[in-house]
Amino acid sequence: MTEPRLVFVDSDPAVLDAWRYQFARWPDVEVREGRLLDTDASAMLLPGNSFGFLDSGLELELVEAMGPEMEEEIRSRIRKEHHGELLVGQALVIQPSSRTGRALIYAPLWRTPRRLQGTIHPYLCLRGALLELIRHGAGLHSLAVPALTGFERGDLDPRIMARQSRYAFEIVTGRRGPGDKNLSQITRRERKLQSVPGSDEDKGLTQG
Repeated sequence: MTEPRLVFVDSDPAVLDAWRYQFARWPDVEVREGRLLDTDASAMLLPGNSFGFLDSGLELELVEAMGPEMEEEIRSRIRKEHHGELLVGQALVIQPSSRTGRALIYAPLWRTPRRLQGTIHPYLCLRGALLELIRHGAGLHSLAVPALTGFERGDLDPRIMARQSRYAFEIVTGRRGPGDKNLSQITRRERKLQSVPGSDEDKGLTQG
């Protein structure tokens, strides 16, 4: 398995600090201040909804940069390949755009827009994107990842998002052992991923 290079990119200092803290042990993972489109990664992660409607924020920015046919392809493939609904935890590879020369990984962050607090959707979103990137291969050796904190700042604590992102990275790349030893362990891990690192709730759960 060829391990993809990850580039996390955002402009919010709190998000950048959270990523740097969580990925301190993995110096090959880059955290960069800026815009997703300004990276040199061969693919970009676009988190969205399960139906491929691109009508806000980063979605519109990428549609403008890559062309309206991008949304048409996403929605068409969701209809044809996934019976009209791409579940959270799944992803699509959209071939490199003639405008940007880079591919897109479309992965739902939610079925329809909702608050992310109390979910592990950032973990599932990035896990699905990484698995699809690895399966696809074909020169897609790096992935630029935006903040997976929701459509409103303050929706999900960046520290929770960053830890879920690290866990997805470690699971997919084999840097962490299997997370399915028993259901009790899975349940504890899920609760930990939903908590703020260092909080009382976090300290009451297993380490890691």
